[in-house]
Amino acid sequence: MATSRALPWGSIITQAVVAGLLAGIFIEAYLWATIVLPAHGSLLQSWQWVASTVIGKQAFTSLSFAWLGLLIHLLVAIGWAGGYAYLASTRPYMNERWYISGPIYGFVVYMFMEIVLLGDNNFVWPASLPAFFNYAIGAHVIFFGMPLAFVVARMDR
Repeated sequence: MATSRALPWGSIITQAVVAGLLAGIFIEAYLWATIVLPAHGSLLQSWQWVASTVIGKQAFTSLSFAWLGLLIHLLVAIGWAGGYAYLASTRPYMNERWYISGPIYGFVVYMFMEIVLLGDNNFVWPASLPAFFNYAIGAHVIFFGMPLAFVVARMDR
């Protein structure tokens, strides 16, 4: 008869918060350096856009909505990290091969986030193939999935 072990929820939540915050900061820094800065944009404006995906176009009426966008960004990153930490706790091979699991999970995150953007009418096709690779591969696979998986794997030891 198969037995099931209790999940370490305290550890999963801790991993989610730490890995989510770190991965959220990494992807935000990468996107700022590769998209916002070259376009002479503002980090606050990019956070306003994040807020607009939840509350609509009124987020562009005041820069104070930028802080809501930052909060949303970090909460979403923690949520995705929680999903990864849960999966990794039930599938130990994910932490053993974090360098493969992380990028795959980052691409899954990218795909689902694009579906969400489709649903709330904020989806925009990438301007070019390099732009797609920068946003999908560079940001989500390397600068979100990799640090997230690395942190969860290290905290699981």
